[in-house]
Amino acid sequence: MTANFLLDRFVRKGLTLLKKVQYDKNKSDSIPIEIYKTRCLGYIERVNELRYCSPEDIKYAKQKLFNVYFYLQSVSGPERQNPHNNEISIEIVEHALNQAVTESHLKHSGGLGYSVTRGLTLSEEKGEPINHYFRKVKRSPVIQINEAIDVKYKQTMQGWRNEMAKQKREVLDAHKVSRLQPQRGNTVKPIPFVR
Repeated sequence: MTANFLLDRFVRKGLTLLKKVQYDKNKSDSIPIEIYKTRCLGYIERVNELRYCSPEDIKYAKQKLFNVYFYLQSVSGPERQNPHNNEISIEIVEHALNQAVTESHLKHSGGLGYSVTRGLTLSEEKGEPINHYFRKVKRSPVIQINEAIDVKYKQTMQGWRNEMAKQKREVLDAHKVSRLQPQRGNTVKPIPFVR
């Protein structure tokens, strides 16, 4: 096989057509052979359009695909004519496709992360128009702060240090007082002084 991934991929797709032909023969006794031939010729054209491949690899891939195409030409059996499954050339529907793309672009537009759809809902253009880029800010009511209300401010680092020093003094003072008071379980009665 070749060293190029795309060439290998097109050759594998061409060889898969052989499996599809065999499957259609066994399953439905009819083959959409024209569709398979068109696909195989499309693979050959795609191989011809590839660049940056060695000529030997391209020649090898084209040889494999032409062998598949010649096999498809020699397949005998009833051909399936499915009007609903026919492949349509892009040139036939190019105008309609361009028009659909233009209409879709007009319906969906926007920028800066916002998207707007037009003409897709029945309730469009009813009510006040919405500007997605600017929204009015509601005016907040005025609140009067009386001096009686206790307003708490965010504590600064120096205030926090002062508060911690105060709490530390309180804890140490409480500990000193408890050390000075005798504990009832461990007290020994003093011996009276005898003269």
